[in-house]
Amino acid sequence: MTRREQRIRIMNCIYQHLLTEKKIDDILEDNIDINDKESIEFIVTNTIGVIGELDALIKQIEPLLIDYRFKRLGYVEQALLLLSTYQLNLKQIDKPIIINEAIEIAKMYCDDEAPRFINGILDKI
Repeated sequence: MTRREQRIRIMNCIYQHLLTEKKIDDILEDNIDINDKESIEFIVTNTIGVIGELDALIKQIEPLLIDYRFKRLGYVEQALLLLSTYQLNLKQIDKPIIINEAIEIAKMYCDDEAPRFINGILDKI
């Protein structure tokens, strides 16, 4: 499984949590149907990390949203911003890689304006 595929799974987990407030264990169980231990570890670690730091991440993102509130964004955009901000804060992956992945995933799952919007926000972090 590629890193992009892993990030899409993480985005789905975060999306489900934001939308349903389901327990993290149930969400992970629904989204991990693979046998690749490295992928499972990456998905679980990042999903738990984002959800564990949800309030702090939102507080970090919200001041960068001009004329917007975080809760007004679509759930997919919220999930992508949360995941990317979390990964940027860890400083384990280069910033351009994280931003590019978020843009490419936004092109697949969001409206036409979202990739540029996400790029602008993440570039300020």
